[in-house]
Amino acid sequence: MTNVSSPPKLDKKDKQLLTLLYLNSRASFTEMGKKLKLSSSAVERRMSQLIENGVISILFADVNLAKIGLKTYRLYFRFNVFDLETEKEVLKLFETYTRTLWGVICEGEYDVLWRIIAKDEIEVEKAAAIMVEKFGAKIIEKTIATTTYQTYLSWNKALESERHPELPLEKIVEIEKIDKTDIKLLSALYSNARASTVALSKMTNLTPDAIQYRIKRLMEKQLILGYTAWFDAKKLGFIYYKVLIGFRSITKEKEKQFLEFCTENDSIIFLNKTIGSWDIELDIIVRDNSELHDFMREIKTNFGDIIGKHTFISAVEERMLNPLRGD
Repeated sequence: MTNVSSPPKLDKKDKQLLTLLYLNSRASFTEMGKKLKLSSSAVERRMSQLIENGVISILFADVNLAKIGLKTYRLYFRFNVFDLETEKEVLKLFETYTRTLWGVICEGEYDVLWRIIAKDEIEVEKAAAIMVEKFGAKIIEKTIATTTYQTYLSWNKALESERHPELPLEKIVEIEKIDKTDIKLLSALYSNARASTVALSKMTNLTPDAIQYRIKRLMEKQLILGYTAWFDAKKLGFIYYKVLIGFRSITKEKEKQFLEFCTENDSIIFLNKTIGSWDIELDIIVRDNSELHDFMREIKTNFGDIIGKHTFISAVEERMLNPLRGD
């Protein structure tokens, strides 16, 4: 199932375009063209090619899910039997369960990572029951973690650009009451950050002006934290690992130092602080096992006194989905 073909060859302009899409995936082709010194039609063609080649997985609105009463959970499963047919069935489950945000077939400590959103632990329990009911005889371990905050970091290592500041944190905040139309807009923009106001207008039966006003308000209230992109690390020539860390004897100052290290480290593209079996989850991209070793050695050299346990998994096959598609 894994795509073993060589990653597509990307030139400097392609990588610059990917950087711009990471920073603002809703920017107009004209705006990006000025920065790239390309015509708007050339930018559009390049972006379409990057999507077709699978380099771009999704262009999405960074929705502050916590602010609409939804929490992010990670369910990890280890199987004793995990054949090709089981992999296919797990991937199908990711796609059919409408609260799936990210589903991954893994290698390492766990075989499956299922990232979902839920209103509460009861909903999480129901999701776990679906997985166990379908694959229970094959599952030998499951663990669940909930996110207290998370931040999406720059892909500059892969795109050969400067390290950009992290996107605004998604964290537990006071819940904002919004109507069904706002939910529709958030869902549509999560599926496609570049959805036009005309398309959104037809979907909601609102005028384009009303759509623009609502989107502006959603931004002001920080229900939309920005517009960004998710890329396929394999297509960029990298291996995607998730490093799971459990702390011991940690102080607030040490944790602050650790988080500062993470936001500045070029290998880290996603950071989660969690409650569960692990305290911190680091999503990293490396070229090979040697780079993974160098990364882990740096972590242990600087923070070995506070790390109680650690492990890692590599992403083999993933599905990045819109978790609001069922709303």
